[in-house]
Amino acid sequence: MVPKKYMTPDGKTIYSDVPVPGAREVGEIAPLPKLDPEGGGEAEQAARTDAERTREAEKRLQEGSSQQDRIQAAEAQLENARNALANGKEPSPGERIGVAGGGSRLTDAYYERQKANERAVAQAQEQLDAARAGR
Repeated sequence: MVPKKYMTPDGKTIYSDVPVPGAREVGEIAPLPKLDPEGGGEAEQAARTDAERTREAEKRLQEGSSQQDRIQAAEAQLENARNALANGKEPSPGERIGVAGGGSRLTDAYYERQKANERAVAQAQEQLDAARAGR
């Protein structure tokens, strides 16, 4: 006989394989699947598949984390490059040369430093874009 679920008038649930007097039947209980000791391969394969999926999910999570770290590092590098460019507008000592008439002019070293700062900003922006694109 298949076990069944019964509900008594006072709301109690009873599981039994014989009818319960005064209770109404509300359903059958599905039997548990039979285990085949010889054919455990399907269960083992399912367990291996689940474990592999878990490892893949953990790997994706780790990759996402490391990609987020790369993005944050690239953002910090870009911010530093922009700050260096902004703060580097003022000539450093030795980047001015005196001219006739008492004035001064900026040296080639000043302009080279400005170009280097601009290249650093452009490179940092490219690295940030690549990190955001997952490359």
